[in-house]
Amino acid sequence: MSSRIVKLASLRPGRTNAARDLTLLCLTLLVLGTTSQAPAQRRRQPQEKIEPGLFHLRSLDTYLEIEANTEQRRVRSEDGTGRRNADHTNRSAFIHSLLGVELSGDVVHPYLFDFSGSFAVGYTESRFREETYDETDSDRASGFLHEFDLRGDILKTKPISGSVYGARGEDRIGRLFLPSLREVRTEWGTSWTFKHDVFPMVLSFERLDLDRTGNRDRRDDEHITEDRLRFGGEWKINEHHRLTYEYEHARTQQQFQGSGFDFDTTRDQVRLEHDLEFGPEHRHRLFTVLRYQEESGDLAEDLFEIRPELTLQHTPDLTTRFSYDFRRERYDFFEVETHRFDFEVRHQFLTNLTTVLNLYGLEERSDEGRDALIETTQGGGSVDWHYTRNNPYGQYTSELGLAFDSERTRGDSGLRTVRNESGTFRDPLPLFLTKPNVMPTSIVVTDLTNRIIYRAILDYTLARIGDRIALYRVPGGRIINGQTVAIDYAVETPADGRIDTLRVDFGIQQVFDSGFTPYYRFNYRNQEVDASRGFDFIADRTDHHRLGFTYTRQDWGAHGEFEIFDDAIDPYHAYRLGGNVVLARDDRRFFDFRLDFSQYFFEGGYQDREVTELVLGARHEYRIDDRWTTTFDSTWRWEENSERGTTNGLDIESTLAYRRGNLSVEFTLEYDLLYVAGSHEDSVGAWMALRWDFEDVMRLE
Repeated sequence: MSSRIVKLASLRPGRTNAARDLTLLCLTLLVLGTTSQAPAQRRRQPQEKIEPGLFHLRSLDTYLEIEANTEQRRVRSEDGTGRRNADHTNRSAFIHSLLGVELSGDVVHPYLFDFSGSFAVGYTESRFREETYDETDSDRASGFLHEFDLRGDILKTKPISGSVYGARGEDRIGRLFLPSLREVRTEWGTSWTFKHDVFPMVLSFERLDLDRTGNRDRRDDEHITEDRLRFGGEWKINEHHRLTYEYEHARTQQQFQGSGFDFDTTRDQVRLEHDLEFGPEHRHRLFTVLRYQEESGDLAEDLFEIRPELTLQHTPDLTTRFSYDFRRERYDFFEVETHRFDFEVRHQFLTNLTTVLNLYGLEERSDEGRDALIETTQGGGSVDWHYTRNNPYGQYTSELGLAFDSERTRGDSGLRTVRNESGTFRDPLPLFLTKPNVMPTSIVVTDLTNRIIYRAILDYTLARIGDRIALYRVPGGRIINGQTVAIDYAVETPADGRIDTLRVDFGIQQVFDSGFTPYYRFNYRNQEVDASRGFDFIADRTDHHRLGFTYTRQDWGAHGEFEIFDDAIDPYHAYRLGGNVVLARDDRRFFDFRLDFSQYFFEGGYQDREVTELVLGARHEYRIDDRWTTTFDSTWRWEENSERGTTNGLDIESTLAYRRGNLSVEFTLEYDLLYVAGSHEDSVGAWMALRWDFEDVMRLE
């Protein structure tokens, strides 16, 4: 959304013990590298001329960098009668000045120790002022800065070679309708490789410190620390037979400012992979994965898994696959043991029709630890056809999928866990969890890397609709519109229940050479439920139709869609129209305009409502001359919800850049507004960044 101003920021006092240990490790491996030789690496390296001296500096450049910022942010909220009951204003300003060097060289010889990177020192001063109804607080700070981005390669032509690195950087991350987020990232680590034709190995350690600031009232400012130690390698038995192994020790810590919430987990994991290609022309494959994981701390998960998979390539057009997956998992107070079998047939008819048949069976045993034992049996299958054919008008594509699933639970009434269920937030629709009767207190929402944990009320809100849980994105939180997240939760299950699900998916489209593409999508789901008496369960029956088009030309495009979503929980029908047009495009100018309009009508569900959404966007880039350029980017989003009220978001950013030789200057203005019923938040900020490079200050030939 916004141009990024990258600089390396202030460095906290170094970790002396860590630096000492890292130095000792490097020296130890350096000695090993000079005395160890793998059999395949014993031939002599070509003789190269070595310059006299211990230290060689190949290049040395310097630069001057200045960055300044001033920002004001105001948050106002109202009570139910429209009276203002809170007013919060933050003002901040800072200036950073740095004098740095960029260098490259070696010690004794490039093959012994080769280094490159940058290092700078400077001065910083910042001011902060906070005003509320009740009090005013101010702060001022100054100090010296260190920045670095350094890397060294050790014995890079030897059988044992390594690298060490360290970097610290600060990014300005633009957020739609919200002030820019400041992220300070510090990384350092080392990696060592043992080169061998049969037994190559890698040992590495890395540390990451991540600070994110600039969030609302500092409530969700956070600090993330990760340490990872890895050791792995491979046994290359022959060209078609190999064994890969890896051990990892990791610790992740996440802390939030302004609250007592934190997250701390330590993990040890061993992973083995066996890969064997066999048969005529080695077309068949047996691939086996074994994984063992032990965790301690928050949200700890202990896991043992073994999964062999056999793939048989009978003909170029016919493939079958057999797999078995055994998992034993301990999570919180749950212990789950799962057996799953899969059989797949894939057939390609000519180049037009692809058929995939899948059959599966699953047996799960879940022990809640409170004399509650649940056994689940699940089985079913699916068949999918995909057909593509070129015709005189373009390309025709159609898809058809049929699936049936039967799930049976028996035993004691209790809880089952669902791990890493993915869901996407798409305003103004809620995100529904797929399972019924979820325990709200068990819900954990993270990003897809499981590194960032999102918090209820701050990032999302919950609502129970029938026997389902719906998640709503908080506009001022850290989850952005369109983001996919991972969700863990526990569900209540009946003592004796059965769910049969039939699913039909169909799609058709014609891509015309003119750029016009009409399409139709149909999704049907029908559930039949037989649960124990007294257990609340609403069958998930869905009838979903989408009829639409896209039209794409060189300088403009359009799209439209009519949607009917008829289900047992929250049915609606909607239509969407939109497009974009390039108003100017030449060697000096680019001007693009975007528009999207949609309306949703929710009727017959838990809450009848109407939602209207309009999004307008424009981007203008203009090169005044060879030295001056400007950019302007704006987005406005308006939403009217008959139940939740009005949401207004405005994001404007403009940049003026000057470049002449090695001198570059950028001026950036940013304005953000977010109005949600009962709360009004706006901010304005200005940034200036200057960099002046002085090349070839000193060069040693």
